[in-house]
Amino acid sequence: MFISKMTLGAAQLGQNYGITNIHGKPDLNLSIDILKYSWDHGINAYDTAPSYGNSEEIIGSFISSYIKSDFKNLIIVSKLPKIEDKIDLTFDHLYTIIKSIIIQSLKILHIDKFPFYLIHHAPDILIKDGIVVECLNQIKKEKLIDQIGISIYNPAEAETSLNYKEIDAIQLPFNIFDHRFIKTGLLKKLKDHNYTIFARSIYLQGLIFKSPETLPKNLEIAREILMRLHKLCNEYNIDIAKLALLFVRDIPEIDSLVIGAEKVEQVADNLNIIKDDPLDHNLRKQIFEEFSDISEKVINPSLWNK
Repeated sequence: MFISKMTLGAAQLGQNYGITNIHGKPDLNLSIDILKYSWDHGINAYDTAPSYGNSEEIIGSFISSYIKSDFKNLIIVSKLPKIEDKIDLTFDHLYTIIKSIIIQSLKILHIDKFPFYLIHHAPDILIKDGIVVECLNQIKKEKLIDQIGISIYNPAEAETSLNYKEIDAIQLPFNIFDHRFIKTGLLKKLKDHNYTIFARSIYLQGLIFKSPETLPKNLEIAREILMRLHKLCNEYNIDIAKLALLFVRDIPEIDSLVIGAEKVEQVADNLNIIKDDPLDHNLRKQIFEEFSDISEKVINPSLWNK
């Protein structure tokens, strides 16, 4: 199936998201405008989840009122909420719970099946030797899912996913500061297993746009790294957004970049960058050299407040 090089991330449409988001959650009309602009300008993939506020409802409104009959080109990526450890984990019981969640999301989104459905909480893949994957595989046989995937945060979770032949897709963090999946050889390994690979955190939730001089106390660890980034951009006369996006775009194993927006102009800017020429070879080399060993306290947003 064809997937646009940019997938519109819908987390911002359903909730306040990102440390540089000064506009807050867009209202419904603006959210629909963002979705319409994206679709009209070649984006056919949309990333959502039940945990992203009311983003599924917003996308569903857009689909029912705007896309209508053009479903064959539409790629919706959604995710299974975390499985509670306390529930009765027999196959039949868990299958019933997961299927009801999927059917509910499909109804909200006004679609018949998910091209991609991801396990949102990666450790769930390990529950009872893969019972969650077994349930999803059964639901795939019932044609409610085309491809089963997983959303992961670190190389260890990616390695674990490779033990399950039913997994077809993966969403992982990748950006100018985070090269873990290249250094470990995992990107190539995942692609060799024919995974569809979505890269998220291209802008590291907006951290790369923060001024080194005005960082909050919990992010002071990133100050020196951001100073190096500004110096590199000045040296090559390139803005940070272009540097960050093109660096990830041209990683050959990555199929699509998940990028959110709270304004139409942001979508337009990202689409313009995506069409641009590749980065200078020496600049790419310098990115790998300058940011080869960044602390997880910088590249993992879940650690920013710890």
